Amino acid sequence: MSEFRLSADAGSRRVVATCCNTPVFLEMKGAHWLSIYLHLWPDEARPKAELRTMAGDLPDASKLPDDIANLKSHTVSFYAKLLRAWIAMGFRNPKIEVMGKIVA
Repeated sequence: MSEFRLSADAGSRRVVATCCNTPVFLEMKGAHWLSIYLHLWPDEARPKAELRTMAGDLPDASKLPDDIANLKSHTVSFYAKLLRAWIAMGFRNPKIEVMGKIVA
């Protein structure tokens, strides 16, 4: 696996499986979570989405389906879930070592 950064000082990195050029996850600097690309999960094992955040950034959020909540921004409960998870992790920010680097 290799990491790709949009710039040398970027606050995020994308990790790619170089054998098949498949994105695996997105990691934000200082974050205690990973954004894992959903296409890697079998349909039956995918976590069910509970809400969409940042719909307010879209030019026309009315085009989103209404199967789950489409929030304009983040909510207090959203941040509370993140905080509870971080507490459960002992306020750690695990490091994931990736050997290669992709330079664009």
